[in-house]
Amino acid sequence: MPFVLAKVFKIFILPTITILAVFSSIIPASLIAQEEKAYEILETAEEHYQALNNLCARFHQEIDVTLLKEKKYGEGIVCQRQPSEFSMRFSKPDGDMVIVDGNFLWVFYPSIDRKQVMRFTASNSEGRFNFYKNLLRDPRERFDAEYQGIEEIGSVLSHKISVTPNVRSEFHSAVVWIDTDRFLITGIDVHDANESIRRIRLTDIKVDVDMPEDEFSFILPPGTVVITR
Repeated sequence: MPFVLAKVFKIFILPTITILAVFSSIIPASLIAQEEKAYEILETAEEHYQALNNLCARFHQEIDVTLLKEKKYGEGIVCQRQPSEFSMRFSKPDGDMVIVDGNFLWVFYPSIDRKQVMRFTASNSEGRFNFYKNLLRDPRERFDAEYQGIEEIGSVLSHKISVTPNVRSEFHSAVVWIDTDRFLITGIDVHDANESIRRIRLTDIKVDVDMPEDEFSFILPPGTVVITR
């Protein structure tokens, strides 16, 4: 009987253990490779972004407000200028805007309240809207990242990367798509800390363009009240 058991172990059980051991060594290596590829792409995108003076793109936004079971849609033009200016001007809803002028972040949504303007210190609140800086800055130190392949965003082939913050952040997780040729962000899905999901797709991306000097200036509309946070 011991001979039979030994033979069964040698024929059936030992090969199974060997296969499991092989897979246990392959899978972690594969995951590490995917993580490294994700970081390399994010870092390349960060370098390209830092080298730009400015960029502008058309955006289409969908916000899934999970707690209210509502969806909100918007579109317009988003612009960024180094080192810390940002604008998001909506054509739908017309007049809505988010402006970072380097000192303050201004939020004006006349589609919700025509008399209220929110003002925040830019250094503390910029990341809530400036997804370029929020998703590309110091990726190795700030995120656990995973490469998820290549997808077409609009007509642009883009790397798909999921990121999960490993430091305190205003979002739980995000997926970012990065152009395979230009290494510019073409889309994001952000799962915010308030359970909302924000989806933005970028098209007609232009870099180092001439733009009005007041692009990143917020002019207080008459009759509005500023609430500082």
